[in-house]
Order: sequence, then structure tokens, then C-alpha cells
Amino acid sequence: MTNPAELAPEPVAPIVPLDTTAWTRWLQEQVNPLWRPGEWSQAGWFFNGDALNSRTATDKCMTPSCWTLLASHKGFCRQCRKVYQDSGLSPEEFAATYQRPRPIRLQLGAKRGLCTLERSSRRCERQSYCRGLCRTHYMRWRSRPEKAISLGEWLTASDAQPMEALPPCVVGGCRNQRVITSLCHSHYQAWERDHHQGMTTRDTEAWAQKAAPNLRSNQFCLRPLEETVRWEVLYGLQRRDARGGTIEPTVTRHLVQRLTGFPSLLTIEPEAFTKTLTNNNRVAQFREIARFLRLATLSFRGLSPTDADIWDLPSLGLKSPGRGGRRQRHGHVDATAIRQPWLREIVKTWASTVSMHNEKFKRTFNACVIASDALHAQPGGGQDFTQLRFANIQAVFTAMSRIRRMDNDELTTRKWRMDTFSAFLEMIDFGRKTDLLDGMPGSFNRDKTLVLPHEETIEDTAGKAVPEPVIAQLDSQLHLMGAEFPYGDMERADIKLMMQTAYQVLRDTGRRPIEIASLRLKCLVTCEGESTLIWDNHKKRRYGRELPVTAETAEVIKTWQSRRRQLNSPSQSASYLFPAITDLSGYAHLNAGNLANAMREWIASVPMLLSDELDERGNRLPFDRSLIFPYAFRHSFAQRHADAGVPVDVLKELMDHRMISTTMSYYQVSLKRKREAITAMRRHAVDRSGRPAPFTSTADYEAQSVAVPFGNCREPSNVKAGGKACPIRFQCAGCGFYRPDPSYLPAIEEHVNSLRADRETAQAMEADDFVVRNLSDQVTAFTKVADRMRDRLKNLPEDEREEIEEASMILRKVRATRDHKLLPLAVVRKESPDAS
Repeated sequence: MTNPAELAPEPVAPIVPLDTTAWTRWLQEQVNPLWRPGEWSQAGWFFNGDALNSRTATDKCMTPSCWTLLASHKGFCRQCRKVYQDSGLSPEEFAATYQRPRPIRLQLGAKRGLCTLERSSRRCERQSYCRGLCRTHYMRWRSRPEKAISLGEWLTASDAQPMEALPPCVVGGCRNQRVITSLCHSHYQAWERDHHQGMTTRDTEAWAQKAAPNLRSNQFCLRPLEETVRWEVLYGLQRRDARGGTIEPTVTRHLVQRLTGFPSLLTIEPEAFTKTLTNNNRVAQFREIARFLRLATLSFRGLSPTDADIWDLPSLGLKSPGRGGRRQRHGHVDATAIRQPWLREIVKTWASTVSMHNEKFKRTFNACVIASDALHAQPGGGQDFTQLRFANIQAVFTAMSRIRRMDNDELTTRKWRMDTFSAFLEMIDFGRKTDLLDGMPGSFNRDKTLVLPHEETIEDTAGKAVPEPVIAQLDSQLHLMGAEFPYGDMERADIKLMMQTAYQVLRDTGRRPIEIASLRLKCLVTCEGESTLIWDNHKKRRYGRELPVTAETAEVIKTWQSRRRQLNSPSQSASYLFPAITDLSGYAHLNAGNLANAMREWIASVPMLLSDELDERGNRLPFDRSLIFPYAFRHSFAQRHADAGVPVDVLKELMDHRMISTTMSYYQVSLKRKREAITAMRRHAVDRSGRPAPFTSTADYEAQSVAVPFGNCREPSNVKAGGKACPIRFQCAGCGFYRPDPSYLPAIEEHVNSLRADRETAQAMEADDFVVRNLSDQVTAFTKVADRMRDRLKNLPEDEREEIEEASMILRKVRATRDHKLLPLAVVRKESPDAS
């Protein structure tokens, strides 16, 4: 829909610099020095992530005997994963049985990390440097006169003596012993590198004040940053933690490296800086910290979030409209898009006092922007609300009635336009109630004349269906779906299977995307070999609906159910077939938006998709991929059944429509297509014996015949009565006026099966012979005429046979709606009590 107030993902300009000293002091007052006890050390600006904390993106390898820490909750480490993939075991079985071998040390029995030289049960206490020796003993061994002496012999025969441990490295948090000057070996190398690059002086003590210790995957240190940036990053991380976000040490450690040297984050252009980041998690974390700091600058100045021109949506308390509304809407809107200060003040007051979700705010804000533009074009620009009159509200209504879609520039639905106008009027009502519009004339208000004319609205309009040949091409490339799509910590094979299952169920059942995404884990019921899908119609609030599904579709669901029960999914997703990404997701199940994104990536990766249209050389043209989206498969399901001639009342139940007029849209056939189908079909009509009996013209087919259940009829009295006055009770196979054509073949086959069943029933009832004989004769006659039509079709050229099949599909669709009959209800009038 039209969206004049674009929701930007992050600030588009640098934050105005402040008094750095006062700003730093204010940040120091806001942060909590006792934040994350056991993980955060304020004195060392050091974070040591706890693998048992679910809010820290750090975990231990699933293998109990493995010591590796992971950067996120991924299950197995790289080494264990390789062994697991070759084991053929389930994750649980592998974790319970596998024992990861410890690294082999050069000296057996050597204490890890210390020099191996030992004399009289006294061990050298200095850290090993090379070959299991400390730096001093290693250099003595390297300078030994007898080069032929091995390390083991030298350890036994030399007069080298154990030495006491050296003081620790002066870098805060570093546990290694100093080796050169006041630094350990690794920090000395880092200092030497910075020195050669001109990034520091020869004063190692000064360099160590900002150096970070040697960090593992669960650790980060803010010491390398300038003092103001330290407090800014720490403030942003604590705000992220307070809103329920996850602390990611690996991501933060990378940001620290990129932010080193900056005097303040307020001097950074966010858009330009994020382009230098190569990881989406790093981009998201930096954007969030920048957003928190932008709001903090307002608080620092003593302002509220709506006092600025840019309004931050989460600061307004807006929530997602998903279940529970747990996720906040990231982004902001430019309040200057509302040109009139009085209208902007009303929206500001409303947003800060009324609880709502972000979709309602977005609709109302956009309505006010459209109204603001309309008033701005009027004399006076709408700046003085006491001068507004009925002509001004008419101008607003006219602007609302012209709202167009963003994708195809077509008018939006009547309901959308009227709802947008109502949203603006609600703001006016709110302003009046809160005395913000004291003095506004009563003529600037809702009026019964300001209503759009009613138009026929159809929920599922035809023409958006993905053609069956294109679906067949997609099915042949199904293995590509989910191949690159990220989904939390789920394994790649599981992501592919989940997305492929969701697509196949969507394709085969015609349910809406949200109805597929929210399927329960126990959504399939099988009885006597027949499977039924249990689903919820969220749009119309009808739950526990049932839909028969084929054995193939049921098998697809069962395969995923089996794998689904083995996954470590979020706890809130335990009862759903397709789990959410994390426990912090706004939905407890797969988000329909993620399904759409996965499908979009899949469609883009398919090498070639061809349509049925031909160019001037007769080659098939590429299919427009933008026409393939999840909801289009609902149209495909309905169109598939309509083309097969399924009665409209049956399809209505399958689609779970309330109004049959909605379902009828799939049976609409243009007059041109109908005439073309009759022109192709009239030449292939036969008589009751299967001999050719073509109609002379299209008018003859329509005017001098009437459709009966198993073909056309030319009996005059029956034609006059619209097919409701057959003199011989529809025993068409024995009638000389019977004129079937290939479009009736499915109906004839169904009728033959029904006659055979009736014959079996008659024989079981010991009916008279003439009853059984009549049924047998009808079976023979109908079978004969059907077989002859099939034989004629087989002998036709392929292009003509395809033309007949297309014409048959169109005529069956036309007859499917024509056959829908209403019950003959009559009005019963009550007699007057005084009647005699």
C-alpha cells in the first residue's frame, strides 16, 4: 500500500556532537557497574561470557568430553561435527558416546603451559615458549655445544636449574608471564607490530593501558577504545541487554577492533560505517547501539523522544502485532512530514499516551501525512486549525480516495482508503477530547456525504495463480529451496527440509501462508488410510478446520514431523510444526514473512523459468518471477479445482469461503474464450452410438441444445425447459437427441461408475431382470460412446488434441457454476388471528 512516511532502519545523519566531558560523565551515571555479575568486570573493562547463560551467544560443544567454546549456540564444534557427520548416529547418541581425544603433548606427563625442566622434584615455574621449554631454557638448549644431544638427553644431563615464575604481563586481564620487558610474548609481538606501523611509541607501559588480553570466543574487552567510546559501547550493550537482546562476544570484539581510534560514536556516519561491516550481526548490533545513543542524547539534553524531528518507534512503546507483541519495531519516522504543528502535536500526544502496536501507528501516521499534504495545498496551508472548514475536510477526503498501491500504481481497496480516512478522523476526535483543538469549527469533521461508493470486493481474485507448468518447473528445482537461507542455529539440512515441506503443503492445500506457518505439530489425522489436515483460519477466526489431503502430501508432512521431533527448537515452539527462530521471536511458530523470504531467494536461484507465451520466433518467453509468492499458490489451488470442473459449492468448502460469490471468481470465463471453446468443441460432438454429429455453428451449439449431466440434448421440449423436462428421464444413452462431446468425458465416466454400483445394488436386492438389464444396457451404451470419443481424440494431431483439452477445461468450468442450484424455498405467510 501507499506509504508516504517511510520507516528508516537507522539514523540517516550523524548525531550532533555534544560536550564530550559532560556527555561522558552523564553516561557514567547511566551505566550499571555491577552489570552481569560473574561475566562483566568493570575494573578491567573485560567480559567473560558464561556458556550457561542463554542470553549470551556462547555455548559449550554438545560433546561432554569436549572443552571447546562456541561463538553461538551451534551444537557441535568444528572437530566434533566432522566426526558426527561420519558416524551415522543421531545428535543425542553421538554426544552420549563420543570421547574427544586430548591433544598429544611433546613431553608426556608435562604440566600444560609450564616449562618441562625439572630437578629434584622441583619444576620450572615459567611458561613454556617452544618445544615445552620456557624462553630461557629453550635458548640455552638451542646454544648447546653438542648439537647431537636430543632434547630429552639435554633435560637429563644439563646443569640448567628450574626458575621461579616471572611477574604477570602488565596488560590487564592477561594471565601470561612477562617475557620481554613488561609484556608476555604475544603482547610483545602486538606492541612491536603497532610500533612499526607508527601507531604507538616505545613506551610499552602506556601501550598496555589500552591493550586487550588474549581473548577466547566468549570474551571481549573494551579497553582498546577511547574513554568516551568505552562508555558509549557499554551503555549500548546494557540497553540491548535490558530489552532482552543477546550479548554476542565475537561480534562485540570485532566492533571494538573497528571502533578503535574514534573519539566518540557520535562522530560516525552510521550508513557509511555499516557498509564497512561484512556481517549482518555486526551491522545490527552497531545500528542498535547507535540508536540507543541517539535517544540518549535527547535525554542528556532533557528532551523526550518526540521532541525531536525524528521519532524512534521503540521509544514510543510500539509492539509487533504478532502473538504477545514481544518484538519492538526498529526504525523511526520523520515527524516533519506532518507540516502543520497542531496536527504534529496531536499525533505526538496520542503516540505517547495510547498503547498500540506498530501497524496501527503506521496507518495513523501515514493518514496524517496524506491529510497534511492535502491541507498544505489549500489556502493558508492548514496552519491555523480554527480557520478550517468543510471544504478542507473534503480536500482531505479526496486525497484519501486516491491512495494508490506502491507496486502497480492501482487504487487501493475501498476498505483501505476508508480506514485511512477514519484513522485521520480519530486523530481529530482525540484532539477535541484532549482540548488540543479548542476552537476548531464543527464543520471540519466527519460527514455522511464523505463516503466512497461500495464496490464488489473479492477476497481471492482470479488471475494471480501460478500456472501449473511453472509449478512443475519449480518442483524440479525443489532441492535449491533453503540452500542459502539462514534460520537461527538450525542445521542446513533441517532448514532445507522445513522450507521445502512448507512449500509443498502450501502448494497442495491452498491455505494462506500464515495458516501454513502456524500449523500444529499434530496437524495430521489419518483414519482408514485417508488423511485430514487440521488447520486454523486466522483471518475469519475459525479454528480447528479440516481439509482432506492426498497421500503424497500426508507423507511429506509425516517426514518433517519425524525430523521435527528431534530438533532442539525454542521452547515456545514446542507445539508447532514449523518452529520459530528463537524464543525471542514475535511469533511462536515460523513467521510467514520468513517463508516468503525463503521462497523469494529460492525463486531467484532457479536457473530458468519459462511461460507458455511465445516470441516472434516461436520460443517460450521467460516467466515473470515477481508473480510467484506464497499467497499465489492459494489462487493456484482454487484455479486448479475450478479448471477441473469441481462444483462451485464444493470448492467453496475447500477454500473455507463464507460467500459463494468469492469462489465464483475462479469460474469466470470471458465470452470470447467461451465462444472459442465452443467453436473448437462443436466439430467433435457425436450421437448416442458414437458416430460424428457435429453442430453446424456456435449458435447451433448454444441455441438449439441444452446441457444435461452427460452431454448436450437437442430434444425441443427439453431445450425449451432448460434441460429440466426430459421425456425419458435422462436415459441419454438411448435417446436420439443425445449429443455428447469430449468435454463431458469425466462426467460420463463418473456416471458409468455410478450405474455399475446401482446394478450391484439391484442384484443384491433381487430386483426384476428388466431393472438389471436396463442398467447394464446404459453402462454398455455410455461406455461405447466414451470409447469412440477417446479413439477419435487419439487419432488427432497433437496441437489439435491440446486445443480440445483446453476447450474442454473451459466448458467444464462454465458448467460447474451453471450446475449450482439453490433450494426451492418459499415464503410461508401466517394467517391473521381474525381469519375464519
